[in-house]
Amino acid sequence: MNPHTLKPVAFIGQGASALIHRLYTLEQRFLPIEVPSHAKLERVIQGLEPLGFLGAVFTEPSSLAAGLVDRLEHSAQGSRVVDAISVTTATLGAHTLADALLTTLERRQYRPNGAHAVILGGGAAAHAAMALARTGVRTLTIAAPDRPQAEHLARTAPAGITVHAVSLDEPTVHTALERADLIVSADPALRVDARLLQPFHTLLEAAGESALGVALERAGGQVIPHRDVRAEHLAAQLEFVTGWKYDHRALLG
Repeated sequence: MNPHTLKPVAFIGQGASALIHRLYTLEQRFLPIEVPSHAKLERVIQGLEPLGFLGAVFTEPSSLAAGLVDRLEHSAQGSRVVDAISVTTATLGAHTLADALLTTLERRQYRPNGAHAVILGGGAAAHAAMALARTGVRTLTIAAPDRPQAEHLARTAPAGITVHAVSLDEPTVHTALERADLIVSADPALRVDARLLQPFHTLLEAAGESALGVALERAGGQVIPHRDVRAEHLAAQLEFVTGWKYDHRALLG
């Protein structure tokens, strides 16, 4: 494409510069623009449409941006955070991580149907991981830093699925992990007793590289690394903003 006719896309957050550098190795379909860290987010979002931007990509989910866009897509209505904004006649915010997590599992040929799944964490990534409730898992245990967080997430699950909401310090977490098939690390800072990890466990690193992943590899289990998730996530963000599909393999960094 002619670089003079490319429409810009704003990249917002820590690590945006490195991300843009990686994108310049691909076929240019848009013009990536890094937003300075000192820029006022409200003014940035207000300026997207009049300045001809296709939208914006966030390196971290933003609750502030969720309150500044004109509308929230369904994916962002539960978590109230956005990681991508698309601009047409209005600004539409989305939280694309949920689709990225399911796509990552699919590419690894992991089928959650019938699995006992555990989500460790209570933030935005845990909200995204609740998409597992739509995949036919047998049970879903949400182990959040406190029980109210876990219960809030549990209420977003569809009817007909067995959901347990617990805090991380409850003994039932050990029982859930011992019988789990799939563990989702939605907060890489959270730790569990490594002795609970078994070779039949699969760990999905939804929010970052974790000590849990290292421990599970030592135990002989399968780890789906955050590197893979991040590539799928970026592909989902770019598709939402630009409408173009990207090969996740080209986005691995």
